[in-house]
Amino acid sequence: MATAKAQDKAYAFLKQRILDGVLSAETAIVPEDIGKRLGISRMPVRAALLQLEKEGLVTFGENRRPVVTSLTVSEIVELFEIRVALETLAVERAVAHLDDATFRLLTIKLETMLRFSSDPRRWMEHHSSFHDTIYQAAQMPRLMAEIRRVRQAIHPYLLLYNSVYEVREMPGVEHSALLKILRKKDPALARTCLTEHIRNPASGVAYFLLNQPNARVAPMPLDDLLSKAGKATTTPS
Repeated sequence: MATAKAQDKAYAFLKQRILDGVLSAETAIVPEDIGKRLGISRMPVRAALLQLEKEGLVTFGENRRPVVTSLTVSEIVELFEIRVALETLAVERAVAHLDDATFRLLTIKLETMLRFSSDPRRWMEHHSSFHDTIYQAAQMPRLMAEIRRVRQAIHPYLLLYNSVYEVREMPGVEHSALLKILRKKDPALARTCLTEHIRNPASGVAYFLLNQPNARVAPMPLDDLLSKAGKATTTPS
């Protein structure tokens, strides 16, 4: 039991720091150092790292040395496209089940997002909660789990982008507009609008990453970015 608790402690500690960008891509993780910091042995830390490897947040490189996973820009764009596929399925199934109580909750969550617009970490937390509330209405728990897994993989890169730029919403179908569209309860319309809602920030993030360190947002069609990203061989640190 004590070992399981130590593993959970190490897992939560490392995962939070990876998602928050404290441990950036390609950062080496030394289990002994983490163990000392948390007051546990290195074995539970190693077990936590294996768990994080399954989630795609940690990679074991040469000599099985763990590092924070580093994604190429093309891989990040691909994950955004996977988000489109998964989340549009969820919203198509969800719209028929969105009732007045859910819309009231979504309105509150949207207002909360706006209050935290100056705090990228908190804004992203409430952003995820807003979308989860929509997709939970689809009543497809396995789909929800996959959506969260993909979103988690992109999270550090979105946080990097949001930490540089003050504007949280990309031009296009913003969250307030998306909420109005959902009220129409039209599955096809919801799918079309959510596709744009996801692809717009994907374009900005990809272009930003391709042009580090002096990035400026210049939105391009996502297909063009995917082609351009395919030529990139490095990732931001």
